[in-house]
Amino acid sequence: MKHWQCIAMLDMKELPHLARHAEDLGFEGISLGEHLITFSEQYESYNYSKNNLIRWYPETHWPDPWVQIAALSQITTRLRFLTSVYVLPMHTPFDVAKSVSTAANISEGRVILGAGIGWQKSEFELVGQDFHTRGRRCDEMLTVMQKLWSGEPVSHQGEFFRFPSLQMSPGLDHPLPIYIGGFAAPALARAARHDGWIGGQHEMSEVEALVPTLLDARRATGAGSDNFEICLGLYEPSEANMARCEELGVTQLYRHAFCDDNGMASRMSLDDKLREMERFARQHLA
Repeated sequence: MKHWQCIAMLDMKELPHLARHAEDLGFEGISLGEHLITFSEQYESYNYSKNNLIRWYPETHWPDPWVQIAALSQITTRLRFLTSVYVLPMHTPFDVAKSVSTAANISEGRVILGAGIGWQKSEFELVGQDFHTRGRRCDEMLTVMQKLWSGEPVSHQGEFFRFPSLQMSPGLDHPLPIYIGGFAAPALARAARHDGWIGGQHEMSEVEALVPTLLDARRATGAGSDNFEICLGLYEPSEANMARCEELGVTQLYRHAFCDDNGMASRMSLDDKLREMERFARQHLA
């Protein structure tokens, strides 16, 4: 089982130090999240924390992940990069395809697109995107983007996007895996049609329920599970829980984003973060 370090919700100036340290310690990769903005008054429920509240502050940094990944790829040689998750239907397929392929080519194929449909209606409204059609648009966007990444002349006639023959260059130099996030049945089915699934932080009881359902959805597509990745985090990353995850079929575990005891974005020092990574590596990456 491979291990990742989440570096979302951290000061941008710390990210180069953390990325280099993750590579030196033997982590498989690092993950970054995405939010365009944070509202000063948060009133929508966040279903990915125990108390349904967001885990960051208005001043918490959310750099553009593709710009950040491209930069970090230039100071690392092996480390892989995952977005967990990029809110695909807040954007256009052309903008995303261009940004992702640029970062993927700069990194020489070390990028994984981790995509989701989002949860915050007010953020969609801010950029003029329809919140209620986001699932269908996400599916069509993925189809369009994969066409564009070929680097060949392509056309498309769909529900949301229609265009005559055109070409986006350069195409992808390397295959680009697509993982899908989300816990609802449509999200699990969407993930099963692609290369993997990304969870959040979970109790083992949730993992016990989610993973078999996900693998059933994968089998329903007619594809096997051998090349299907399941990536998640644990609230209690004990040796027993990690072993059970691997037994269930989890292939990748990511270490939390240095959250404090209340589950909020950490304000610990950079030195403390580096030491925490070292302790984890000694125990799990040796």
